[in-house]
Amino acid sequence: MVTIKAMTGGETYAANHLSNNDYYAEGETVTGQWTGHGAKLLGLEGAVTMEQFEAIRQGNDPRTGEFLRQRKSVDRFQEKEVNGKTVTETSNARNLYDFTVSAPKALSVMALEDPRLVDVHRRAVDEMAAEMERLAGARIRRGGLNEDRNTSNMVIARYEHDSSRQLDPQLHTHLVAGNLTYDAVEMRWKALQASDIYAQTEYLTEVYRNAAARGVAELGYQIEDHFAQGKDNGFGIAGIKTETLEKFSQRSAERDRAISEFIDVNGRQPSKNEVAILIRETRAEKLAEISTTDVKARQLSRLSSEEAHTLKDLRQAAANGGSVRQSVSAAPSLSYAAEHIFERVSVAKGEFAVSVRKGEKSGFIFS
Repeated sequence: MVTIKAMTGGETYAANHLSNNDYYAEGETVTGQWTGHGAKLLGLEGAVTMEQFEAIRQGNDPRTGEFLRQRKSVDRFQEKEVNGKTVTETSNARNLYDFTVSAPKALSVMALEDPRLVDVHRRAVDEMAAEMERLAGARIRRGGLNEDRNTSNMVIARYEHDSSRQLDPQLHTHLVAGNLTYDAVEMRWKALQASDIYAQTEYLTEVYRNAAARGVAELGYQIEDHFAQGKDNGFGIAGIKTETLEKFSQRSAERDRAISEFIDVNGRQPSKNEVAILIRETRAEKLAEISTTDVKARQLSRLSSEEAHTLKDLRQAAANGGSVRQSVSAAPSLSYAAEHIFERVSVAKGEFAVSVRKGEKSGFIFS
């Protein structure tokens, strides 16, 4: 799934979090990679250096040190009426956006036995990141306007992690974007307008999940929809028991307990913002100090003999020509694509064709 965290400050985020795989390992670091059309415009390619990251965090050109946006501070103050009184709300300046893409638990667990699945995750992130960048925009204020313009470029530092802070197997990628985008119409850099990305988070999650499911199936695994406690968790891999997935889902269990306690106290479900606060409050602040080799050994040791044999058998079955049929639903992604295409046309030709009958979209066809 895709989650978003807008950050103010963030001075130590790269050094203390992104460069560590959710745990500290002496002598080991995670090296980020630059990606995005905006990064290319600034000459950023290959490995991320701390100096480059810090420049982007501050909104500076990493080559010259020049501040790129039009205003040094983008703190905003807005007056609004609350209970008949005028109050001023402050919106703090944003330095970074962390778009985190997390693999379904079954993919992360199976990757303990089959490292090819790590590449499946990476390629799926590639597809999602390209679609996310397409949604990037900037504000237009010239000529008395106050609207958004699509820019389709971002400056992104990409970091790959393979474990949760509880040391469960959890493939996830941080796409950390600076608060920058280039407006080609006005030929200048501006603050990133990420409202369309926020609005399409569920769609971006489906883009990732469908790409990942396709990659898993192409390796010969059979995939299946995975729902737990009424939540859509993407897809599972046939043969991996729910009990195995739950064993490696300590963070989800912590979150669910916190939500349950909130409901007991308040008599209602928490809002999305309240859930985010609960998650932050239950997250361990101190990272464990342990090597990557020891982390994987610990994860494997938690598998029962039967579970370990199951993972080996599943990989062998896939290698022997298991099914490549994709069983996860692509409907959410297709529906969004149809709506996007038919904003301006009634008939679309080419690789994506949809027939329209009585104003309704039907008959999705890939050719």
